[in-house]
Amino acid sequence: MRRSRIATLGRGIAVALLAGSAAPVLAWNNQGHMATGAIAYDALSRDAPAAITQVVTLMRSHPDHTRFDAALGALTGADRDRRLFELMARWPDDIRGTGYDRPDWHYAVKVVSGWTILRPLTFGKAVEVFDRQLAVARDPTAAAGLRALALCWVFHIVGDMHQPLHAGHRASWRFPQTDRAGSIGWVRTGPGAKPVALHQFWDSAADLPGPETPAAEALALRAERAVGSGPATAAGSASSRFAAVVEQSRDLAATRVYRDAALDEAADANAGPVLSASYQLDARRIAERRIGEAGLDIASLLR
Repeated sequence: MRRSRIATLGRGIAVALLAGSAAPVLAWNNQGHMATGAIAYDALSRDAPAAITQVVTLMRSHPDHTRFDAALGALTGADRDRRLFELMARWPDDIRGTGYDRPDWHYAVKVVSGWTILRPLTFGKAVEVFDRQLAVARDPTAAAGLRALALCWVFHIVGDMHQPLHAGHRASWRFPQTDRAGSIGWVRTGPGAKPVALHQFWDSAADLPGPETPAAEALALRAERAVGSGPATAAGSASSRFAAVVEQSRDLAATRVYRDAALDEAADANAGPVLSASYQLDARRIAERRIGEAGLDIASLLR
């Protein structure tokens, strides 16, 4: 009985402390987000090329279009359009710290490991914002600039919420304010490696070596092979399909990221444990598949 009361007290304290817990930092690195845009473009080019034309036309009215123009440079034709999709998918990360930034639109995390009694609490607005931004993007009466902004957020939020640690995190005696989606839990990739935040490890789990753009192209090919060309989610409304994606990510966070609470991430960077080779290989496979699914889901929304 005494032990039960202590546990209840600890959970009550955690509920109060969770309100001040910080947000996750990023989801996939630029490679991952760019790959989702490329995969979406490839899928649409096969069966709905008119959607590509509509997106390209809308993006000419994007309020931050000069950023895109500078990055696209002298590219023309299909190469330019495909790169535009890649840049759209990463834009909400590129503008962090500017007036366009919306930090709490990137995640919707629940406690999925440890004190799962706290699971009803959600931090982050990704789910509700997704519905709103998709509605704006699809509204032919809305201003073109607003629709272009909304499209970038739709691309990005879909990618973000396929990353398991943007949907679930851990709360425990070691992390009473949560591990902030793995951003303050430390691990290592090898005995001599520097400690890295668990969230950062998963952000880069699918990354390939080399310059960013060609690496993103290569990652897109790997992710496309991982998922094939079929739809990543079941039939239903866009909202219900997105909700299924979020629940899939929470399940992956619980079972594959935290290994049903068996993962021994450290609160002290100097004590970060070494991740096993099998864990790291599993993370790469999951990340590649989730990036592939995200790209197909973006294409499905644009159709």
